[in-house]
This record gives sequence, C-alpha cells and structure tokens, in this order.
Amino acid sequence: MRSTLFLLTGFLVLTLVPDNAEAHDTADPISGKILKIDTRKEPAKHKLTFVSSKEVALHPNHDPRTETTQVLLRWTGQSGAGAGRTELITLDPAKWVGLGKPEGSKGYKYIDKAAVEGGVKKVLFKPGNKGGLLKILAQGANFPWEVTGANDSAWVHFRTEDEWFCAEFGGDVKKNQAGFYLAKKSLPPAACPAQTCGNAILEIGEECDDGNLTNDDGCDNDCTIGSCVGQEDYDTTFEAIQAVVFDGYGCSSVVCHGSSPGQGLLDLTPASAYTQLYDVLATISPATKRIEPGEPSASVLYDKLEAATNSTLPLFGGSAMPVGGALTPEHLEAVELWIRGGAPDDLVVEGTAALLGTCLPPPDPLTIEPPAPPAPGSGVQLRQTPWALPAQSENEICMATYFDFTATSLVPASVKQACSLASGNNPSGDCILFHRQLLLQDPQSHHSIVHLYEGGQPWTDPKWGAWTYKFQDQGNPLQGLPCDPSDVDPALGYNPGCSSAVTPSIACIGYGPTDASIFFAGGFSGSQEPFYDYEFADGAYDRIPMSGIVVWNSHAFNGTQGDSTMSQYLNLDFAGPTDQANQVTQIFDIDDIFIANVPPFETREYCANYVIPSGRTLFGLSSHTHRFGKRFRIWEPPNSSCSSGSCPPGPAGQLVYESSSYSDPLQLVIDPPITYTGSTTNRRFRFCSEYDNGSTPSSPHVKLNSNPLGSGCGVAARRCTDGPNKGVLCGGSDSFCDTIPRAADGSCDACPALGGFTTEDEMFILLGAYY
Repeated sequence: MRSTLFLLTGFLVLTLVPDNAEAHDTADPISGKILKIDTRKEPAKHKLTFVSSKEVALHPNHDPRTETTQVLLRWTGQSGAGAGRTELITLDPAKWVGLGKPEGSKGYKYIDKAAVEGGVKKVLFKPGNKGGLLKILAQGANFPWEVTGANDSAWVHFRTEDEWFCAEFGGDVKKNQAGFYLAKKSLPPAACPAQTCGNAILEIGEECDDGNLTNDDGCDNDCTIGSCVGQEDYDTTFEAIQAVVFDGYGCSSVVCHGSSPGQGLLDLTPASAYTQLYDVLATISPATKRIEPGEPSASVLYDKLEAATNSTLPLFGGSAMPVGGALTPEHLEAVELWIRGGAPDDLVVEGTAALLGTCLPPPDPLTIEPPAPPAPGSGVQLRQTPWALPAQSENEICMATYFDFTATSLVPASVKQACSLASGNNPSGDCILFHRQLLLQDPQSHHSIVHLYEGGQPWTDPKWGAWTYKFQDQGNPLQGLPCDPSDVDPALGYNPGCSSAVTPSIACIGYGPTDASIFFAGGFSGSQEPFYDYEFADGAYDRIPMSGIVVWNSHAFNGTQGDSTMSQYLNLDFAGPTDQANQVTQIFDIDDIFIANVPPFETREYCANYVIPSGRTLFGLSSHTHRFGKRFRIWEPPNSSCSSGSCPPGPAGQLVYESSSYSDPLQLVIDPPITYTGSTTNRRFRFCSEYDNGSTPSSPHVKLNSNPLGSGCGVAARRCTDGPNKGVLCGGSDSFCDTIPRAADGSCDACPALGGFTTEDEMFILLGAYY
C-alpha cells in the first residue's frame, strides 16, 4: 500500500531455530506375509485375510480398548486405472480384549462374530521377541472391497491412535483377477505414503478427507471438495463478483454504471467491467488506479466500497459506493481478497466462494503482472526470477541475481554518491541513492527479504551454485540453460531470467560463500505483503551500489491443487537533491521474536520495550506477527523499564499504534517526523501483541497437529479439539476426546501456538524507520 514500510531488514541475522517442531502421526512400513481377498461368491461369503510378517515396529503402544483403531484398504488397477479404497473402518473399542497378565501385556485381540464394522471379524495385534504380528480377518456383506479386476498393487493401513502401519502387495502375486487377489511375501515399502486419501486426515495434495465413501457430502471420494448445493455456480471469482456485487447491488444498473460511458466514465456491465477496472486510472483521482493489482487500499474501487460498508468517507474523494446500500462485510472481504490476489479475470481466488455465497471450482495458484520499470532517468528495476512452488507446498528459499548499472545509461550523476558499500563487486566505488521503492510479489508470498551481498566473492564463486535461466513461461527456449549474469542488457542493468541456484533455507542461514554472513547487515527491501509501495520521509534516502549481487530470501506457500512459481519485482525511484540529506535506519526488534506460547482455545498478550537512539528522528512504525496475532499495540515514550514477558501494556493516553490484521498490518507514517532526545525513559517505546489460538468461534482456527503446513506439537502438548473435553490435555488419545465413551469421533489434535518460522507458528517483531 502507499506509505507502507518495509521494516524486516535484519531478518537474516536469525540463527535461532525453535525447538517446537514435532512430528505428526507416525507411519511405519511393514512387510506382509499374505493378503487374500475372495469376492467370487455371494456377498455373505466375501473374505479377507491379511497377515504381516514379524516386525519389530509392530508393538502395541496404545490400548485399543480405550483408544482409536482403524483399518483402510486401497488398490490400484492395472496400468494405474481403477484406483479405489474402502471407507475408513473404525473398530468398536468394546470388542477388544487384552491378552496376558496384566491384560494387554501380550497384545490385544478383536472379536466381532457379527462383523459389523467393515466386515472385520478378528484382529490380532501382539508383540514378540522376534517381532510383532498383525492379523486381520474380515468376512460377509459388510466387507466393502469388491475385486472387479486385476490390480497392480494393494495397500493395507492399520491405525492405533497416533501410529499408522502400512503394507504394500504387488510383487509376488499368485492370483490377480476379478473376484480373487492373492499375494505373498511383500517387502516393506520404502515409506508409507505422505498422502493417503481416505484416512480422514487432511494432507498435502488433498482438498478434504472425511474417510467415507459418500460423494454428496461436500467431500468426494477422491478427496476433492464436492459441488455446492443450493448456490449459484460460477467459473471464476470475478464472474461471481460481477453477479453478486456489481449486478446484485445495482452498480451495473442504467442509473449508475450500467451504460457506456456510465457515471464517472465507468461501465460495470458484464461485457465491459473488467477492462474498465483492471489497471486503469480513475477519473476522480487521476494518479490512482481503479484497481491496483495486489493492493486493495491503493484501489479506488475498493476505497469506495469500503467507505460505504464502514460508514466513512472515501480517501480518494467522491461518494461511497454503492449508493443503494453498502456491501456486507463478507462481500467486501471477497473483493479485497480478489484484488490482493492480483484481480484475475479467469481464475478462482482462495476463500472467495464462501464469502460470496457461491459455488466456484477449486482455487487456482496466482501470479501477478510484472510492474513497468521506472521511466528512464527516474529509477531502476531489479527482478527475482521465478522459483518452483508445487501444489500444496510451503517453502523458504534463497537465490541470487547480479546487476551492473555501470553498463547502462540509466543512472544520472546527480543520484550517485561515492561509497565503500559491497566494494568487492562494485569496482566503480559509487552508490545509487533512492527515495522510494515498489516491491511486487506473487500473491502466495508469506514474506520477502531482499539483501545486498557485502562479501568479497564474485558471482563465479561455486557456493552460489549454477547460474541458469528461469522463466514463468516454461516453453522459453532458454529455460534451464546456463547463463552469464554479467552479460547484462544495457537497457536493464541485468541479464533477464538469469539467477543462481534456488536453495531451500530458513533465513538464508548457511547460504552462499563462506563470507555470506556479511550480507545479513545489508537488507534494503522486502515485505510481508504482495504489494509494497513506500516513500521515505522528506530528505531521507537509502542506497545500493552501482553493481553487485542481490540475495533474495523468499518464503511462500501454495495451498491450491496446481503447481505455480514465485517471482518478485523491485522498483527503486531515485532520490532528488532535496531528499539526499539523511540515510535511513530501520527498526527490527527481534529480541523476543519467539516468545509466544498460547495454549489451544486461549489468548495471551506479550509486551516488551524498544529504546530509540538519542537524536534520531522517527518517521514510521509497524509490526509483524503470523495468523494468531489478534492485536498489536505501541505506546510512545515515556515508559518505565520492565522485563520482556512481564511488562504490562503502556499508559492509555500514550497509545499511538493499534493493528488488528496480521496479513495487512497498519503502517503508521509519522508526519511530521519526531526527534527523540534525553533520558532512556523518554526514548522508550512499549509494544504488545495479543495472540488468539481459537478462543472463540470467530477467532483464528486453533492450531492443529495434523495441519500439513504446520510444525505440529508433541503428544504431551495436544488437547481435545472438540466435545466435552475440548481444550483438555489428551496425551494423543483421540478416544479421550469422544463425545460419549466409545463413540470413536474424538480428535486429540489441538496444539499450542508457539514461536517459529512457518505460517502456523508465531513471531513478535516491532518494525519502524528513522534517520
């Protein structure tokens, strides 16, 4: 947004790694002695026999009489066709008996002569000196596997509380035909599948997973979200916005924007609306676009809609819209998400279907149109080439690009200054002074930090990895070929598409040449939002060398079913003569970055202090948390000393900052800037963040151990997610969380929200800028 601050510089100095990263449910591969399925006769005589080989991993660590046990069978037809599965079969805890004395010391046996649950009649699960044993027998009409043809492979999954075991058959197959499958002596698979549709756990690659075989309950059998019922269907988010918002609220009526040219020279009828909105300057505010892709608050359309919903005046002038009645908060949020997602006309933006009350296809991965570079003589552009972001993935990477503006005529002498910055790759000895920057990222970004490498190694150092061409267009003939980054385009100052190897790395720790830690002090841009447009205070500037190596630390996630890429574009506008007086310093207080420890269904607030150096002039404040961050507040001096974690909030009359959106935090511009002098007390700021881990139905959803994008938590920390024991420690026992004893519907999955790096962890950071 205009006047937002990039205040994450210094992020890469982090060498702390939180110790709360715990594994999710365990999954052990086992070998099989025999798998026999015979469905050649009438259903009452259908039979299943599975016997494992003796395996050390097969040891009953849970009591199935009180904890959940389940069975799942899956198969794949020949040449990959005809894949299928049973429903997730939950065994009745009352039908288990403990073996040995004391009961359970020699394992457990399941006996159900009526074979009610999935046809399972007997299960034997016991330990042994040479390895444990698992045996499953099923029979009768309740057994759900009909062998309709030959199979390439067959899987048996067995769960006991938070432990899964899996066996795969497909090697030594004796019989493989319609109605009869017999395989023996299977080796354990290399690993149990990371994604198993049908196990009632939402995993990477799935839109949903309810474990059943009902196709009309909103989650289809292939673990995709089923079609909506009773709602209008649309192909794209914009098509739904056109119908629900523009048409539904009368914006496209003849008396408003329903005919060309329309009021304000805007036609919002279906045939014209998109082309007249997207990236088009507004008549009421000629310097502002009707829609600024990636930034709702810089878009005149959103400004007018928001003003009506919130009963305020539009920032860009004119009257609020629509005049006949304001959008509901849900419809306004849908428009906000659509613009933040790049305002596409032919894609589905995640979260908009429910907000608009419509049916839409699954969400698409989103990319954004590259911004035009600054006009010649007014600035320069740098680009991070795209890196692969597969479906249902989250990653943080580091990569490098090279630039050399001495090979261009883009930089006038009036914005050059002699400097020693990054001298190892800047033989000219000159720096470029800039006063404003625009950073645009693809919408899947979690954060970006753009650093300057200040070490002495050239781009040819092998620690950077291979330099190759990378483009969004995979059909580009140069894609993947080696490149020379110093072969710069004189019209750009860099070799377009050329970058170093993409290296997964948290905070770029250990990345690059041996002296790469030097670049930790050189961050000069970045953002936690897709769109970041910031102009320094009058008289202030920052700088980059005329040539050098940029290190891009990019963290992004892709929750959709489609593969995507992640790109960034950075425009730097030169500092004019009156803006070359004071070099900017950025506030990045990470002393208590991982302080959060919020139990499930509770809230916690943490406070700390920051002292600005004497004689410095403050012109911006902001904050950074993750999704559990409910409210961030800052109080101006004077403030007393206190210990982090035990500090109270500041005095009510000194509150200067309050933000309630973690994804779009308030960027407070202090105009005129304030110079702080005197005692430490008179320069001490108090800042607090309140975190909410699912305390109310409208709160952020409680952190779950099963979330594939989260860090999880240990068994000892887990609590019931619902039911009469909601929020009670459950030690990993789903059965303890049942609504009634033996209902087998409980979930021991809720985790505390702790400090860490992923989107499911938390941070506590004060941001700001001064000179």
